[in-house]
Amino acid sequence: MESPTGTQCHFSKGLLLSVSVLALWIPQDSWADLHIQKIPEQPQKDQNLLLSVQGIPDTFQDFIWYLGEEAYGGTRLFTYIPELKRPQRDGSAMEQRNIVGFPNGSMLLYHAQPKDSGTYIVVVTINPSWTMRGKTEVQVTGECWKYHLLMQLTSKISIECLSCARH
Repeated sequence: MESPTGTQCHFSKGLLLSVSVLALWIPQDSWADLHIQKIPEQPQKDQNLLLSVQGIPDTFQDFIWYLGEEAYGGTRLFTYIPELKRPQRDGSAMEQRNIVGFPNGSMLLYHAQPKDSGTYIVVVTINPSWTMRGKTEVQVTGECWKYHLLMQLTSKISIECLSCARH
């Protein structure tokens, strides 16, 4: 039994529409896919800082961490390829930093310094046509201000009004 031509045409248009919508829905390159948790949230000088990545699928090809507003070779901290015996390859922005990458996409920065403050970007390659991204801001504060402020708050403070010369 043969189907009527109108039904076949309607089915073909419906299938084409479904495939088109599905192709637009598949994420190709998105900043919103990954969440980066800072531990601690507000790191102090010489503290270790863990940037824990959440949302990476179980299987992926590699991930790359960058320090800077843009993700390119000059801002690359390191690349991590889990299949290799030595999976971490340091980049040009690594400099004197002591950073370790983990198989789950996270990174640990030992002895964070104020110069380590900035925008951290992680790019995870799932397959050649699908990458996921995450971005976070890190502000490493020095310890000096903390002790200076504490000293001022616990000491008696005398404030002189310059316009009336009273304490």
